[in-house]
Formats: sequence, structure tokens, C-alpha cells
Amino acid sequence: MQRLFSLLVVVLLAFVTGCNREPDMVQFSLDRSEVEISAGGGVAEVRVVSNMAWELTGYTSWCTPSVKSGKGSATGEVVSFTAERADNERKVTYRFKAGGESFELVVKQKMVPQLKTSDSGTHWVMPEGGEVVLNYEANIDCEVVIPAEAESWLSANTRALGRRSAKLVTQPNTSNISREAEVVVRSVENPIMSVKFTVRQPSDKNIIRYTTTDAKILEPNGDAFNVAITNNLYLDSGGIIEFQNKLTAIRDNAFYIAYFNNLKSIVLPNGVESIGRTAFYQSPLEDITLPKSLRTIGKSAFAECKSLSEVVIPDGVQTIGDGAFLGCKGLRSVTMSDSVTLLGALCFDGCEALERVRLSDNITTILNSTFYWCTSLRELNIPSKLEVVDCYAFCACAALPDIMLPDGLKSIDEYAFMSCYEFTEIDIPEGVTLMGKNCFGDCPKLKRASLPESLQELGTNAFFGCSLLREVNIPESITELSAGLFQGCESLESVVLPPRLKIVGDFAFDGCTSLTEIDIPASVTHINQSAFAYCLSLERATVRNEHLKQIQEYAFAYCPSLMRLELYSIEPPQLPMLNIFDGCSESLGVYVPAESVGAYLSDGGWSTYADYIYPLD
Repeated sequence: MQRLFSLLVVVLLAFVTGCNREPDMVQFSLDRSEVEISAGGGVAEVRVVSNMAWELTGYTSWCTPSVKSGKGSATGEVVSFTAERADNERKVTYRFKAGGESFELVVKQKMVPQLKTSDSGTHWVMPEGGEVVLNYEANIDCEVVIPAEAESWLSANTRALGRRSAKLVTQPNTSNISREAEVVVRSVENPIMSVKFTVRQPSDKNIIRYTTTDAKILEPNGDAFNVAITNNLYLDSGGIIEFQNKLTAIRDNAFYIAYFNNLKSIVLPNGVESIGRTAFYQSPLEDITLPKSLRTIGKSAFAECKSLSEVVIPDGVQTIGDGAFLGCKGLRSVTMSDSVTLLGALCFDGCEALERVRLSDNITTILNSTFYWCTSLRELNIPSKLEVVDCYAFCACAALPDIMLPDGLKSIDEYAFMSCYEFTEIDIPEGVTLMGKNCFGDCPKLKRASLPESLQELGTNAFFGCSLLREVNIPESITELSAGLFQGCESLESVVLPPRLKIVGDFAFDGCTSLTEIDIPASVTHINQSAFAYCLSLERATVRNEHLKQIQEYAFAYCPSLMRLELYSIEPPQLPMLNIFDGCSESLGVYVPAESVGAYLSDGGWSTYADYIYPLD
């Protein structure tokens, strides 16, 4: 019994002891809920106190924890968090867990204030004004500061800026000098933190703008300007040459760099008054803008610029030098104002693509070869004050249609309109005294020509090869038909010779295959070599001078239709050669004054043609 009681006591004690025992408690804490790492980078620590194992969750690339779990420690375990320099403010939340407990830890890092720019050098803005963008990088609020002396021409749309760029607006620069400002972009909170930009605006009177074929800086001849070059740069797909002061002259050879010139387009500033000789010679220039201030374009200034397609000569230009645009094979259009009074010789010589020209109405002379070989020229105004068309002026203008010559014209020199293939008629105004050699030669479509009574000289071959010429008057003032005057005029059927004519020149009517009859007035004393040779349709010729001095070789040779030649000369004219009737019909009759038949038959030369000689009725 005693043993049983003792056992019950033990059990009871055990039960009571068991009822009074407390369960194990979780001991878990962090010594802080938020830590901060310095902006420049570094380490932040937190102490984890736990009586059991714990783990860390959460992740970010910029912040690295030293461990992600622990066994637990009553004295605490240190976890460190490491981050590099911060260019922007940032934070991350981590979660510590142990048993059923958890705590959040916020790790923060402030940014390093940053304001920097990769822009360097000068920000250029064109003279006409516009927008300029200043690029920078910032992680703070910034403001722009424009110097007070520049506020009249430079402004910002807003004082408070974004964090990457500032846009400024510039006014046009109409002065004669460049202007410049140092613009500051700075931190609103800390003005010491700033970046500086230089904004430069040249005057429209001291820069040349250009583009090149290879997008590189053009190096002109610096000695060819009247002021020094201060800047030469290439930006926004174009070049700018800035000068120290106002540019007034582009001198000889300024842009002539043979075989190496890469100039594509150019804009000359207002203020330039003259362009020197060969200034742009042989340049690959495609486009040029000439200023209103320009007065003179020098000799060969743009010669051989084969890619130049259009030229506008501004009002104010007075003189365009010899050969100024010679050989510009791509030039298609030229326009000039009435200020031009002198257009140089050979000015557009060889401009074979030139189609349209507007000439100054104040030009009085079209000089030597001005439009020679402009084979495509179709549109042209003839100046109303024109007095002289010089030699070769329009020679080989094969596409030029009929033109109207002004009343004040005085002379048309040799070859002036030769090979103008589209001419069909021409009226030479009264007052013209000279029509030079070959002036209308080789105009195959010319059908009619009207010549003035004022004409004193009608040059050699003046209408040579005008195969369709049917109608032409020869003024009474003409005393000599020059050599080859109507040679090859196959359609000429009749012509009235002037009453004071003295000489019918060599080949004057050679090859006039449609001419059927010719009446040579009593004033004529000489019929020269081959004057009427190869006049295949000529049937009758009358020579009325009673004292004809000479008929030269082949004068009527190869005129197979010639049946009657009437010679009124009492004395037989001299025959230097005995071939004046070569190729003529044996039925030809040469009729001479009845009282002179014996003289002709006894003349050493004429006796050869005894079978042809008959008395006049």
C-alpha cells in the first residue's frame, strides 16, 4: 500500500510539473528597419538577433547583401549591404524570416548630384536666327542663365529646364559683326554646380556658306579675300567660312584649286561687291547664290564649272567679264537684271546645255563668241538697245528660233549667226551698215532675208549654204557681191542685183541650182571666179555693161541649161582663163553687139568660143 501511494505521488508530481512547464519562445529582431548607403557607394549594416535559423529574401542588382541566411545568435549576426555610386535615388526592401516572424528592412541610397555635358566647342547659329540646342546630362533640376548683354538676341523658352537639353532662340543678326555669349546651365539648389556653353552667331555679311562633295572642310585660298578668315568649320551638312570683318571682295583664284576642289554649293554674303578672275575656275560647283551687293563678275570667274546648272545674276551687277561662264557644259538657265551693261566676250561659249537666257535690256553689244556653241539655246530675248552683234556671237546656236533684231542695231559681224539651224526668216533693221563674213552662213532652214538700204558691206559667204533661201533683196547701196555670198543657196530662183553693183565676187552664186535667170546691171565691171558655176537651172544671163573689164575662170562653168548669154560689152572683156564655159551645153549662144562680133572673133581668148558667138538682135 505504501508502494502504491508513493507511485501515485510520483505520477501526480509528474503531472503537476508537466502542467506548469512553459513552451520554447521565438526570439527574433533587427536592430533597425531602415539603412542608408552613401551616394558615392559603400556599406550599410544591420544586426539580426535570433534564437533560431533565419533567411533573407528580396533582390536588386545594385545592392548586394553579405549573406542570405543565418543560424541564429543571441548576441546577433551582422549582415552588410554593399552598393556602388548612385546616379539616381533608389531603394530596395528586404524581408528577414525566422519561425513565424518576419521583419522588413529598407535599404536606401541617395544620388550623387550630376550635371555634365559632352558638348564641346562653339554652338553656331546662322545669321537669320533660329533655335540652338545645348545638350547635357543631369539628375537634378537645372536653370539657364543668359548674360544680360546677350538678352537682346538670345533667349530661353523657359527658365526651368529638363535634365537633358536646353533650347535657346536667337534673333537675326543684321549687324556687320559676329556676336557671342557664354550661357550657363546650373543646379537650382546648388548654383556652383554648372556647365558652360558658347553660342556664336556670325553676321550675314562676314560668312560664306558652302557644301562640299565629300562633306569635308573646303580650304580656299585665304589670300584671295580682303579680310582674314577666322573660322572654317563644317556642321549640319554644311560649311561656314567666317571672316574677321565684312567681306567685300572675292579676289582672283579664291576657290580655284585645280583637280582637288570639292566645292558643291556656295552662298556668298551680302556685302561682296566683286568676284575676281578664275575665282571658281574648274570647280565642281552645282549651285551658287550671288548677293545683291555684287557689282562685278571677273574674267573666267566660273569657267569650266561643268556641273553648274542655273545662274541668277542679281540686280546691281554691271559687268560680267570675258569667259565668265565659258565651258559650263551643264548650265541650263541664266537670268540677269537690266543693271548689266557689259557682257564679256566668250561669256557663255561652249555652254551646250544652255536653254534659257534672260539678257539685260541695257546691253548694247553682244561681244565675240558670247553664245558660241550654245547648241541647246531656245529662249532668248534680244536687248532693245543692242547696237552690235560681234563675231561668232551666236554661232552654232543650232536650236535658236527666229529672233527679232532691234531698230537701233548697227552691225552684224562675221559668223555672228552662222549655223543657226532653226532660223526661217530674218529682217535686218534699217540702220545696219555691216553684215560680216558668214554672218548667216549654214542656216539651212532660212527661207527669207530682208536687208536694209543702209547696208554698206555684205561680207563673204554671208548666206553660204542657206539651201532653202528663196527670197532676198540686195540693197542699192551694195557695190560688191562678196565671195561665196549665196554659194550653195539651192532654192534661190531669182535675185535682183543693185544698180550700182561693180563686182560679182568669187563663187557668189556658185551652186544656186534653182536660179533660172540673172540680169547683171550695167555698173558691173568684173565677174569673178566661179561666180555662177554649177547653176544647173540657169537658162539666161544678161550682162549689160558696155565696157565690162573681166570675166574670170569658171564664171559660168557647169551650167548645163545655159542657152543664152548676152554681153553688151563693146570691147571683149578680158578672159584670164579659157574655162568659163566648162561643162556647158554645146547649144550655148553668146550674144554680143553686132558691131563687136569681129572683135570677139579676133580676140585671143574669145576666139576659142567662136562657135558660140552671135550678134545681139
